[in-house]
Amino acid sequence: MFEDEAQSYPLIGSIQNSVAMGFLGNQASFAIVNALGGRLVHAQSQFSNAHGGVAGRTSILADVAQFRRDVNFIVAQRPGIIHVGYLPKPMHVDVVASALRDYKGVVLVDPVIGDSRKGLYVTEETARAIKDWLIPLAQIVTPNRFEAEVLLGTGDQTLSEYAYLNGLFDLGPEAVVVTSFTRDPEKHRTTLLFTNGYSYHRISGPYFPRYAAHGVGDVFAASMAAFVGLGGSPFAAALLSTALATRAVANTTQYGGATVDPVAALAKWNPLGYQVDDDRTMRFCERSNVESEQLKATAEDSARLKFAPPKHKIIYG
Repeated sequence: MFEDEAQSYPLIGSIQNSVAMGFLGNQASFAIVNALGGRLVHAQSQFSNAHGGVAGRTSILADVAQFRRDVNFIVAQRPGIIHVGYLPKPMHVDVVASALRDYKGVVLVDPVIGDSRKGLYVTEETARAIKDWLIPLAQIVTPNRFEAEVLLGTGDQTLSEYAYLNGLFDLGPEAVVVTSFTRDPEKHRTTLLFTNGYSYHRISGPYFPRYAAHGVGDVFAASMAAFVGLGGSPFAAALLSTALATRAVANTTQYGGATVDPVAALAKWNPLGYQVDDDRTMRFCERSNVESEQLKATAEDSARLKFAPPKHKIIYG
């Protein structure tokens, strides 16, 4: 095939951990990005043969000098969006932050630093480096609720939904998603929060408590990067990523130590084309039992932006 006849695919960057088996980190990104019609260039901050808890697991951190070369290579390819996930040490955070300062595309940071069951996965120094060096460079951030509280420096469970979103928005991103904000095992529903500084939404989807959901956060963030890279707004991407993540959980098998399976989910469900219009996305995701509800402002809580961002800008939602 001649070069001018070859199809052009959106290029997406991924900087995070890799595994030999399962859908975690870069392997989740590979599966989702390629299935959705993009192509991936990646660097690994850590390599493991499986997720923690799997018998016989081994793990090794990326050599910093090699990691710097790999990250610089990604930036040099000029992908439209770079997804930054798990970074194990402050030195890895420094490498990524330094490389991204001259990057002109969209940066999505998934600050993989812990969860409510296990606490911090990384040291306090690493978490602080992510907050101080990476979050200000990001256009989109996707922490879970525990990670949001670490970034905000609070454990106050009485904070309003607006307070979570505005606190993170004030750190510099233009779109914020707080995943796993609430889970209701009885009603089998989970909620996340979204804002672009003007629109504030609560998004709910199916929750399957019988599954361990290893990798569901990685699948969600990888999906966000893929859908934005394919032209979707962060709001549309949040809706579609919720649907894909829940479907991936429902397709969990023993592969990779019972990681969620986005490949199996996408074999049965095709979201392509729905990401280009927010209203169309909402209607499409309702078929997957994913719904959105606009948060109401109060005297204490209000939007950070007074006018909606233009539709052609990445922050629109």
